[in-house]
Amino acid sequence: MPKTTRRERNERRKHALEIISGGYGWADATKIIETTYSVSRRTAIRDVDLAFEGIVSTFKKSSSTQLLAYITIGVQRNILKAEKQGNHGAAIAGFKLLHEMLIKPNENNSKRTWRGYRGF
Repeated sequence: MPKTTRRERNERRKHALEIISGGYGWADATKIIETTYSVSRRTAIRDVDLAFEGIVSTFKKSSSTQLLAYITIGVQRNILKAEKQGNHGAAIAGFKLLHEMLIKPNENNSKRTWRGYRGF
């Protein structure tokens, strides 16, 4: 007879997914699950691994536009955290990454060319 019910395991795994979706890394999520539910490290690792597998399967099903939107939201969250902490270098790096992902690929689409002349 298991010590936990299936319902408790599912709740624990849903919580692990929420933690990971909230931006925590693998080690932090494992520690949070371990201390919150008083489970062994091995059990916490299993739950966090299953949560990561769920995220990866979601990425496989989604389009590149959805992935770009997800990454953009994550970068924006990191920029806000960096600005709150006064880490201006990290905030600028985040803005540069957003520029390279979103704006730079579309810069040359609107420029007219005539025999290779870009018209700068």
